[in-house]
Order: sequence, then structure tokens, then C-alpha cells
Amino acid sequence: MSDEPKRSLEDWGIDLEKFKVRAKESLEGARGDLSEITGTLRHTLVQAKEVVVGLQKTGSPAAAELKSGFERAWQEIETAFRNAREKAKSTPADAADEAPPPDEPPSPS
Repeated sequence: MSDEPKRSLEDWGIDLEKFKVRAKESLEGARGDLSEITGTLRHTLVQAKEVVVGLQKTGSPAAAELKSGFERAWQEIETAFRNAREKAKSTPADAADEAPPPDEPPSPS
């Protein structure tokens, strides 16, 4: 950061070092939250597959509808993760270099 904007922020009473530390903690917390969400999604994926397979085995007409809905929902989840990764990549270089981007969602197949 150049000296002029840095001085302006300091004049406003903003401690840049404290702000950087808090921003880093927030970024790490968000990445941790995304990792937790990914784990939950993996677990839920296994359970959902079991339900759909069970319905398919019994010949339930709901199986096709559930499978179709599940696939649409999964596409939305993948899009959300892709967007989250793009946002994580656009963070300041010093924070992005220290922590990996959010995990990929598990494959639905």
C-alpha cells in the first residue's frame, strides 16, 4: 500500500496492522467454515445416494424425480463452490498465499 492512502487510513484512526490480522483471521475462519460445509456435504451425499438407490430398487416412481432434483441441486452447489473459489482467489495476495482455496465439493457420482 502506498504511503498516502496508508497515512489517510491512519489519520482516520485505523490501525492497519490490527486490521490485517483481523482480516486474516476472518479469511481463515471462512475457509474453515467452507471445509466444514464440504465435509457435511460429503456425508449428506452418501446418504442421499443410498435413498435414491433404495427407491430405484423398489421401483418407486419418485426415484426418477428425486434423482433429477438432486442432480439440479448438485449443479447449484458446484456453482456456489466455484464462485467461492473465485472470490477467495481475488483476496489480497498476502492472505491468499497463506491459505489454500476452499475444497472442491465431492463428486455426485
